[in-house]
Amino acid sequence: MRLSGCVVAKALTQQGKNLEEVDISAEVKRLRLALERGEFELQYQPKLSCATGNVIGAEALLRWLHPARGEVSPAELVPFLEQSELLAEIGNWVIKSACAQARAWHDAGFTDVSVAVNLTGQQLLEPGMLEQVSAALRSSGLPPQALELELTESLLMENPAQAATAMRAMRALGVRLSIDDFGTGYSSLSHLKRLPVNSLKIDRSFIHDIVDDPNDVSITRAIIQLAHQLRLRVIAVGVETESQLGLLIANGCDEIQGHFFAAAVPGDEITTMLRERRGLPSELLRSAQGGRTLLLVDDEENIVAALRRLLRRSGYRILTAASGPAGLEVLAREQVDVIVSDQRMPGMTGVEFLRRVKAIHPDTVRVVLSGYTELRSITDAINEGAIYKFMTKPWDEALLLANIAEAFQHKDMIDHARKLDVQLTASNSELASLNARLKEALASQREHIERSEVALALIREGLELIPLPILGVDAAGCVAFGNAAASSLFRGNGAVLGTRIDDLLGHGRVIRERFVAANGASYRLDRRAMDRGSAASSAGELFVFMPLAS
Repeated sequence: MRLSGCVVAKALTQQGKNLEEVDISAEVKRLRLALERGEFELQYQPKLSCATGNVIGAEALLRWLHPARGEVSPAELVPFLEQSELLAEIGNWVIKSACAQARAWHDAGFTDVSVAVNLTGQQLLEPGMLEQVSAALRSSGLPPQALELELTESLLMENPAQAATAMRAMRALGVRLSIDDFGTGYSSLSHLKRLPVNSLKIDRSFIHDIVDDPNDVSITRAIIQLAHQLRLRVIAVGVETESQLGLLIANGCDEIQGHFFAAAVPGDEITTMLRERRGLPSELLRSAQGGRTLLLVDDEENIVAALRRLLRRSGYRILTAASGPAGLEVLAREQVDVIVSDQRMPGMTGVEFLRRVKAIHPDTVRVVLSGYTELRSITDAINEGAIYKFMTKPWDEALLLANIAEAFQHKDMIDHARKLDVQLTASNSELASLNARLKEALASQREHIERSEVALALIREGLELIPLPILGVDAAGCVAFGNAAASSLFRGNGAVLGTRIDDLLGHGRVIRERFVAANGASYRLDRRAMDRGSAASSAGELFVFMPLAS
């Protein structure tokens, strides 16, 4: 049982004795005296990125160094603090001390390192807690985003409405929030989606047997997928073995902490780790070339600089190019996972560049980020698979970060076979590894099917909303799809679906690429083959009727 940051009311007994049998007032006096004598200290357990392997933060853990008894177990300390008025006082000391230590790391040059402090539900709802946190940030000079407050799941659910209000106030300061020991409480998804949190911490009880217990693997994977769907980061605690780490990385976990890398240590030891660049084994990371690699292609230097600033805490290895040809040169030298390209660039548009990339580097995930939209070329490129996603400038920072994170998750699926091999190598049990591999493959297949169905539904819905008549014709020449505008155009000819295209067009006149409807309206007929890069079963044509001025 640990005492994270401040105190957590999990232990209700003291070495087999009931609380009622202990002289609480005497113990509280000893705790107050310990505070006055400076017998409390904070130790810090490192948090590491699963993408880069680097130390990116630390969780503050309270320790009582008794002059006679030595280090007092948090299980002995917790119940008395919860029963006394010292909770707020010691909690305030913890927050101030942790912020001061994090500021010291920043002053040493490690400005991307954050500190996490655990709060109880009781502390969160105290009227003065917001001011305590604000004062600690002001006095230390620590940027708010470098402080993370961890809140235990079950305690949050005792009063979710008040907790959400208090958490929103904390978020307004700029600090980050996470739910600790996730999976052990009784929160519902309806509560979870309303809580303004940045991350979830998977409870160590699921990590302990993750290598041998398929149920723990399934639960852990489900939590990771749920969190990513809610655009939350995932931290696994209690990681003690290489096999556990390999499984977590293979399943997309974002950060880990545990004795595999280091137990809780004094703040100066964290500084030493940072200076010596200690981290996770490179062979187990998501990419053997320094983490996930992102290529930014844009001819505007200020845009590239803004994107670099936004993404610097995300752990990506960022490469840049000022044009499409320069981007192709980078891709010839470097292994790139995700590409974010502008559309309007000299010499080669973003769509032209990404089409070429698809042919040369098909395993990359390609995204357009542009303030200029040319519907047809963008739509064609998406239909061809040259573009995974289209985003607009100016961007919403949170949405842009989430979309880029989703692109890397998609890349993870592409690299899934390689990661499964790493997962199997890291596993101690051959049978457990084989079972995990089968379950992972099935989950990946189901997810792929679900994504394909969603994508198809979105494309169909989008075509329905386009005001131009559009018909999709299969390889046999029969209409397989017609949007509302097409149905309206051919309303007098009965059902559109299933009709042969030649029969349908026969109700009007086709002169070269011009179609004159029965009502006299003229259209330019644009016919596009749909079999580029697809299976033969999906070959066919797309008919688009473009109105001509009368």
